[in-house]
Amino acid sequence: MGIGNLYLLSQLTALVLSFILSFFVFIPVSVNHNEFKGHCLLYANGDWNKNTSQLSSVDWGPGSACNYSIFVGIVSMLLSLFYTVFFAIYLARQTDSSWLEAFITTIVTVAMTIMMFASAANVSVGFKHWCDVVTSTDSNIASCELADFIDFYEDIGNIDASGFYTEMKLAEFGSWTSFLCWLFLSTTSVIKLIKFQQHESFMTSVNRERERLLQKVGHSSSDYAI
Repeated sequence: MGIGNLYLLSQLTALVLSFILSFFVFIPVSVNHNEFKGHCLLYANGDWNKNTSQLSSVDWGPGSACNYSIFVGIVSMLLSLFYTVFFAIYLARQTDSSWLEAFITTIVTVAMTIMMFASAANVSVGFKHWCDVVTSTDSNIASCELADFIDFYEDIGNIDASGFYTEMKLAEFGSWTSFLCWLFLSTTSVIKLIKFQQHESFMTSVNRERERLLQKVGHSSSDYAI
């Protein structure tokens, strides 16, 4: 197997992982968003009733925070599926992509890496903000993980927060591991593009040297003819 096909195989492996991990991004966030009746817990603030140890009011986070992670997860799934099929065809044919295809792939993977990093940071920071609210001194809840088993939300509407910690931790795991996959894909794509450029420069130099030698041989033949 050639070097180019090794790159394809490594990228194909990362794409399959990215495809699987994308479900850990948008499904948990979507389920949590539904269980919270359309509210987004990322970056949410709240006040506690000291007498009942219940959240008395909540200023929910922006819907765009949850929607962005759902959107990025779905885009990651679709792109991973597309490029998995795309690279699998090249691998089966024992060929490699062209310079233009490598350039487009590099742009897509770099853009996706940035988007996934933003999504992962969004989930991590937003969820930590919510956990700080849940574990504040007025809540009497020792850790955010334990809040999964405590009914602290009866006063804030008909929501189901029984599995919020598990759901958001899955989304956090899926986001960061997907980011690593796309980071690997963007790095290998840049390396492949550089190799294409070096090959083009090498071939240009070879052609130039060949033309120079041919001209030199032509001049020598003319001298002998005279």
